[in-house]
Amino acid sequence: MKILFVSLFLPQEKAYHAGGRYVFELIRRLSQRHEIHLATRLEDREIPSLELLRPFCKEIHPYTYASIEKRNLFDLFKLVFNYLGFSRYADRLVRDGNFDLVQVEWVETAIMIKRRKTPMVLDAHDVITKPVERAMKAGAGFGKAKGYLKYLLIRYFETHIIRKFSPVFTRSEYDKAYILSMKPDLDVKVIPHPAGLDITDRSMPREKNSILFFASYKYRRLNVDAALYFYREVFPLIRKAVPDARFIIAGYGPPEELTSIPSKDPGVTVTGFVDDMDELYKRASVFVAPILVGGGIIVKILDAMASGTPVVTTSYGNEGIGAKPGTDLLIADDPQTFAGCVLKFLADREYADKTAGCGRSFVKRNFGVDVVMEKIEKSYESLLKRHLRSNA
Repeated sequence: MKILFVSLFLPQEKAYHAGGRYVFELIRRLSQRHEIHLATRLEDREIPSLELLRPFCKEIHPYTYASIEKRNLFDLFKLVFNYLGFSRYADRLVRDGNFDLVQVEWVETAIMIKRRKTPMVLDAHDVITKPVERAMKAGAGFGKAKGYLKYLLIRYFETHIIRKFSPVFTRSEYDKAYILSMKPDLDVKVIPHPAGLDITDRSMPREKNSILFFASYKYRRLNVDAALYFYREVFPLIRKAVPDARFIIAGYGPPEELTSIPSKDPGVTVTGFVDDMDELYKRASVFVAPILVGGGIIVKILDAMASGTPVVTTSYGNEGIGAKPGTDLLIADDPQTFAGCVLKFLADREYADKTAGCGRSFVKRNFGVDVVMEKIEKSYESLLKRHLRSNA
């Protein structure tokens, strides 16, 4: 097949966020059987990275924008127009490219893409209405009214986009049900995010009493809030019992709110971008994911489980994963319980290793890359058969 991928972010093997890493792996594997074309939006400084994609792509259509370290309000407006411009650019490629299939990554990418005769798949990554609804329900007074208006706008925006595609891929049964509650007549298929793409068979010694949180922070305020919540609300409770506990905040683009902490608190390390994620996970005693607002599958949790590191997260963190609490990982939704779960892993290495082993097995069964690729190929085959029947 001749397939066009339309990606809002540059697919990269060493991506700053899990979505870009996933799309790279998808293109790499599908290129073994199909002719892949790619339209992608990228920063000026990322242009050299296109060379790593060329072995897997027949043709690449880049749409660049200026690299800016810190964005002001005017820059944010420019970013919105850049999204719109890229979406319009991609629509022209879909119209003129004579592709057998088009797959669009991320809901926001598709705002200007029109419904075409070409079979088109939307890979939603996240259901963008869901966290907005939860934030609205958690608000009060004028903030709640403002949140409700935002919720109505985002819901309309997302519904307008997803109705143009068949099928829509979601990451979990929960997200599938949520999308169908907004648009019941859609064809929605669950394609889980593959876990452990960067996890190897290496074994490494644990760093005693080290607690890891790993995420992308640039443009992802939710991840900054999660790190601050753990540091301010949970970590002090842990240190009362384990004074030498260390909190490692890892990942791309941490703001000054995070990078300023180690100068005042030597028990905290902020690493920035990490090249070897495999080592990062395996050296940690515990991985924490204090997710306060759910929005889809939290890929970093899956990767931590795939690495054999015990995980403590919230109900929102496990929402799209469906692991068994108490067996595959531990769940805690308040600071005291969260601290207690972390301390249980730190105090009992045998229990931590047993839980981590169950978590690793769970991920391999349900989120292994071969499992995911088989589901994608079957979805493509079904879509093309349906397309041929409708045009017969």
